[in-house]
Amino acid sequence: MLRPFEAKQLNFYSELYHRIPENHILKSINSAISFEFVNKMLEKSYCKNFGRPAKEPEMMLRLLMLQYLYNLSDEGIMQETQVNLAYMWFVGINPDEDLPHPSLLTKFRTMRLKECSLDEIITEVIRQCIEKGIIKAENGVAVDTTHITANTTKKVPERVMKHLAKKIFKAMNKTDYEIPDYEQIEDHKEAKQVMKSYLESVIGDAGDEALAEVTEAQWVLASDLFIEQKGIRSIIDKDARVGNKSKTKQFFGYKAEIMQLTGSGLISAVKTENGAYVDGTNFNRMFEITQKSGIQITDLYGDKAYFRRDILDILKSNSITPYIPVSASSYKINEGLFSYNKDSDQWDCMKGNSTVKRVKRRRLKKGKVFEYYHYTFERELCRNCPKRSECIGKSKNIAKALHVSVTASEYYEHSQWAKTAEFLHEYKKRAPIEPKNAEMKRFHGLARARGYGLKSVSIQAKLTVLAVNLKRIAKLLSPLNPNLRTIWLKLAICWRFLSYTLA
Repeated sequence: MLRPFEAKQLNFYSELYHRIPENHILKSINSAISFEFVNKMLEKSYCKNFGRPAKEPEMMLRLLMLQYLYNLSDEGIMQETQVNLAYMWFVGINPDEDLPHPSLLTKFRTMRLKECSLDEIITEVIRQCIEKGIIKAENGVAVDTTHITANTTKKVPERVMKHLAKKIFKAMNKTDYEIPDYEQIEDHKEAKQVMKSYLESVIGDAGDEALAEVTEAQWVLASDLFIEQKGIRSIIDKDARVGNKSKTKQFFGYKAEIMQLTGSGLISAVKTENGAYVDGTNFNRMFEITQKSGIQITDLYGDKAYFRRDILDILKSNSITPYIPVSASSYKINEGLFSYNKDSDQWDCMKGNSTVKRVKRRRLKKGKVFEYYHYTFERELCRNCPKRSECIGKSKNIAKALHVSVTASEYYEHSQWAKTAEFLHEYKKRAPIEPKNAEMKRFHGLARARGYGLKSVSIQAKLTVLAVNLKRIAKLLSPLNPNLRTIWLKLAICWRFLSYTLA
């Protein structure tokens, strides 16, 4: 039961709170952001008339913010708050009051704070910052993804199937079983098939007492990606997947995609997916969340993964300047050989030959229909061209045929602009998003998942974003901002040098 909010009566012991410095980070956060809206936001998730009186959602959220701000466990934050005056003051209790049991914090995080609620809280914090003039409404945004390692290790399919068989035997209270020793089989493909056949036979012989375990095993085997080692790799964390950090380096876990304001460094939106996630897929949703906070996006900064037609169309329809390098996978024209004339809609080769014909065609690839333009160059110039063997190769066609996507002309203009000094200078504004990812990993525990499953990791990522946003807000409110501090240090060094020289 959630009682109506009432202001707490401070007692004699609260005089100790005067010992907290006025420039403490928690006092800066509390003066900048009001969290009273949390009680109203979550009141529908509580029963109004029945049950024991519940702890206020605002107090529980403040405990979570402290937990992720200082990277503590559920038990750790309760222990620290019991002895730390600043924590007590921030939570809103008297020094002699007791805190709830750590298990209540877990229940609040998993049952009350759904993903949509956390998105709304992050959005409201950004909105308050705009309303109070801490940040500007017009902002550029940078997007990027960071990797989160799963809270378990990945296993080969043979080992996963071995664990599934053991779970079935355990549910049947069966101990006299023998599992094939797949490690003695040199051929990995053969080992997988042996274990798969064995698990299927175990499923067929299982009784009703192991129905849940059998259903789980059947679900795992039903995936075509499982044997290919691209699907489930752990029974403990079934949502984690193998992803690529580079061509030669992989990881097992999740990806958190963030959208950061370039002017202030605050994160306006975050989405979490498994490790096989393709960057930019959730861009539209993150874009909408950022707009809800009152941010008017003027520019977007992203790496080559965001050079996609759907993203560029969203930016174009909203008059947002895209500072995104050209991706070779989307734009495959060799600009050293060909250039595009927008006015005449012609492609020119390096020897001056121009296309004379354009036909729109379609082709079927992997079950999907793709449209492209078929450009043909002037026959006689191609026939006598000294670069013919380099350009056409072993083709028997007289004239060069150039196949480009329907968006190639737009991509060509973008690629030319991406080479200008203006683009290269502005693109540097994307750089601060990398230190922000490092900050969340090194100091707030986002490098590794705390729990298991996509929902748990998603809540962890959003609470981490909320914590670093609050820390950044306190920094923005600091009397001596980073730019002034740098200038002061430079002046101090110059003064010392002059004093030493004159002496």
